[in-house]
Amino acid sequence: MANLWFKNILGQIPSTEKIENAHNQLYADYERFKNIENSAELERYQELKSYLESNEFLDKKRAVESITYASSEEEKLVNELAVLKKNKSLNGYFKTKNSSELGRFNTISSSEKLARFNQIKETVDSGHVDELKKQMDEDHAKELGQEKRYKQLKKSPELKKYFKLLAHPSYITYKKLTDSNKVTDFKDLEKAVNSFDYTQINKENKEKFEEQLTDRSKYKEQKKDPELKTYLKFVAAGHPEFIDKTAQSDLLNEYEALKIYIESSEYTESLQKTDFKQSDLYKLQQEFKSLQKDAEIRFYHKFKNSKGYANYLTMKESKELLRLEELKEMTATNEFVERVEYLKDTKKFEKTDEYKKVEEFEQIKNTADIKWYLATLQSNSFDELKKWTLIFEDDFTGLDNEKWSPVIFPGLVSFNDNYVTEGEKQFFTKGENLSVNNSVLQIDTKQERREGKCWSPKSGFMNKSFDYTSGTLNTAQTFRLNQGKIQAKLSVDQAAQCIHGFSLKGDQITPHIDLFKTGVGNGFEVRYIPEKNGNKQLTEVVIGINVNDKYFIYGMEWNDTELIWTFNNVEVARTRHQLNGETLYLNLATILEQQPQQLPAHFNVDWVRVYRVNA
Repeated sequence: MANLWFKNILGQIPSTEKIENAHNQLYADYERFKNIENSAELERYQELKSYLESNEFLDKKRAVESITYASSEEEKLVNELAVLKKNKSLNGYFKTKNSSELGRFNTISSSEKLARFNQIKETVDSGHVDELKKQMDEDHAKELGQEKRYKQLKKSPELKKYFKLLAHPSYITYKKLTDSNKVTDFKDLEKAVNSFDYTQINKENKEKFEEQLTDRSKYKEQKKDPELKTYLKFVAAGHPEFIDKTAQSDLLNEYEALKIYIESSEYTESLQKTDFKQSDLYKLQQEFKSLQKDAEIRFYHKFKNSKGYANYLTMKESKELLRLEELKEMTATNEFVERVEYLKDTKKFEKTDEYKKVEEFEQIKNTADIKWYLATLQSNSFDELKKWTLIFEDDFTGLDNEKWSPVIFPGLVSFNDNYVTEGEKQFFTKGENLSVNNSVLQIDTKQERREGKCWSPKSGFMNKSFDYTSGTLNTAQTFRLNQGKIQAKLSVDQAAQCIHGFSLKGDQITPHIDLFKTGVGNGFEVRYIPEKNGNKQLTEVVIGINVNDKYFIYGMEWNDTELIWTFNNVEVARTRHQLNGETLYLNLATILEQQPQQLPAHFNVDWVRVYRVNA
C-alpha cells in the first residue's frame, strides 16, 4: 500500500497545472533550442569563432599592425612633390594653372574621355537601348516566373505527400505484397474464419472441427505478421489510390516538365541571355550616365578658348612639369590619400575586414538567442526529453475512430459487439456513453435499461438485461506497444462506487496492467497480472489522496525489467515483470461491480500520450 498523505501535506506532490506548465515550457524551450541550433546565425557564430582563434587570423592581425608610414614609398613620393613645388621655373606655370584650372583642361584634352562620350551619345539618344531593355526585362521575368511556379509545385501538400509515400518503407512492403500469394492466402483464411461460428465448438466435438480451429490459429498468427500489418494499414489509409491518382495528375506532369527545364543548361543560358544588366548595352548605358555627370566633360568647351591655355603651352613639355603633374595626380587620388592615412593610423587594424569579423562575432555572441543557447548547451535541461520519442497522442479535439474503438476487442473480432463479464452490472454501449467537449473525452455511467451479452466461464455467452450503461475505448486494432512510457491526464467522480480504469491489455486475459483503477475508496490502485491464475500478481493501493473531481496525471514506465507507476510524477509502485515481446493496447472503461448509490458518474480524459525510449 502506498500512502501519499504525508507527501501531499508537505507539498511534495506537484500540482497537475505545474507539471503541464513545466512540460509545455520544456518543449517550447527545446523547439527554440533546435531552431537556434539549425540557424544561420549560430552557423555564422561558430564559423567566426573558429576563424578568430586560428593562426591565419592572428598572422593577418600582426601583419597589419606592423605597417608604418616612415620610410614607405608613399613618404618618398610626398617628399619629392614638395621639392618640385618650390622650383622657380614652375611658379609662373602654376600661377596660370591655378587661376584657370589649366591642369584640369590638359587632362581632358589628352584623354579619350570626350571622344568616347560623343561616340556613345548617338547610340543612347537613338532609343535603341531602352527598347531592347524593355524586351529583355519582359523575357527575364517570364523565365523567373517558371522557376517560381516550379517552387510552388514542389511545396504543394499533394506532391510532398506523394514523394514522401514513395520513399516510405511501407510503400516498398505494399509493392512487394501486392498480388502476392501471401495477401491472397490471408484474405481467403480471413474469409473462412469470419464465416464460421466458433461458438458451436466445445470439448466434446472439437476434434470434428479441428480444421476450423487450425484455420483460426493460422489466422491469428498471420495477423501478427509485420509485413501483412504494414500492407493492410497502407491499403486502409487509401495510399495506393492517392499514389495512382497523383501519378496521373496534371499537377505532377507540370511539375516534372518544369523540373527538367529548370535544371537544364537551357534555362541557365536563357536567364543569362535575358538579363539586361549582363549585356553590353547595359555597360554602355552606365558608361554614358557616368560620363554625362562628369565635371571635366562639362568644363572642357568652356576652358578650350581661354587665355590660360596659351600660358600652359610654355611648360607643357618640360620634364619637371610632367613629373610634377604625375606626382600631383598620384598623390591626389583617393586611393593614395587613404593609403597615407592608413599608414599613419595607429588603429588601422580596427578598419580592416578582419576587425569587422571581430565586431560581428561579438555582436552575434551577445544576442539573446546565442547567449541563451550557449548557456543551455552546458546544461542537461533536455536530457529526459531527448530520451523519449512520442509515438501516440490524443488531445481529444474529437473522438478519433481511426485511433479508438468503442467495442471491446474480443467482442469486435467475435461478433462485432460488446459484452461484459459475469458479475458486472453495466453494459457497454457502442459509443452512446462517450462524448467530447472542450477537448475532453467523457465516459458517462448512467442508469438505463439495455439488453446485451454477458460472458460466464461456465455457461458461455448469455443474453441479459442490464439496469446501467457505460462506455469503453481501446486501441487494439490501431496501436499497441511493447515497452515505453504511458501518461494520461484523468479526472473521475464516484471513485468509491465505480471502477474507472485505464489499462494495458493483450489478446489474452493476461498479461494485464492497470495504470489506474478506482473502486478502493477515494484513492486508486495499480495492478500487474502476469498470469491467468493470479500468481505473481502485484496490486498496490494508493491512499492518502482524493482522486475525485480533480485532474491528475497517471503514468507508467515499462522498461526491459520493471514496471514503474507514477502519480503526478511521484513514484507509487514498482515491480519486475515477465513481459517478453508482448504488444499491449490501451483500454479505457468504467465498470460497476456493486449497486451504485448515485449516478451519473463521469470518467474524464484530457489527453493520452505514449513515448518510445530512444536507442
